[in-house]
Amino acid sequence: MNKKNFIIIGILLMFGVCVCAGCSARQGEKYTMEDLDNLAEIRIYSAKNNELIKIITDEEQLYQYNHCSIFADPDIEERQGEWKRALEDAEEYCYLIAYKYPVARFGAKEPEENNTITLYEDTNIVKMTVAEETNKAFPIPEEFLTFYYELSEEEINFYQSLTE
Repeated sequence: MNKKNFIIIGILLMFGVCVCAGCSARQGEKYTMEDLDNLAEIRIYSAKNNELIKIITDEEQLYQYNHCSIFADPDIEERQGEWKRALEDAEEYCYLIAYKYPVARFGAKEPEENNTITLYEDTNIVKMTVAEETNKAFPIPEEFLTFYYELSEEEINFYQSLTE
């Protein structure tokens, strides 16, 4: 073999090594802030005594939490009253409070409360309350920041698994 063939084979081998190294480097990569939608942590409180149960910062769980299809119901607006009435006698189980990093580039980097999801005993209907601080432009009454949802068994099981 001549020198030209050795150079071509060497270049191909180097290219193959670079491709393989790039693939293996990608496998251990963590989620980006965009993947997590700036979600910093979830704090779980008991509804009975408002005691902190745990704080979740695991990126995989934050990613799954962020990608639950809570807004998938097409007639969600029409069913708000129905779901609210269904929860009148239900007992609150726990609160999932989501905190996000502020979007400001400078200044405080402490997580800010984003929303609270209230889980109830023996039902797959939840209440979500958006934190007033998320809208800094003008105040919005709490009645316009509270929403009710009916979750699938899979979604309610996921939320309950976070509390364990």
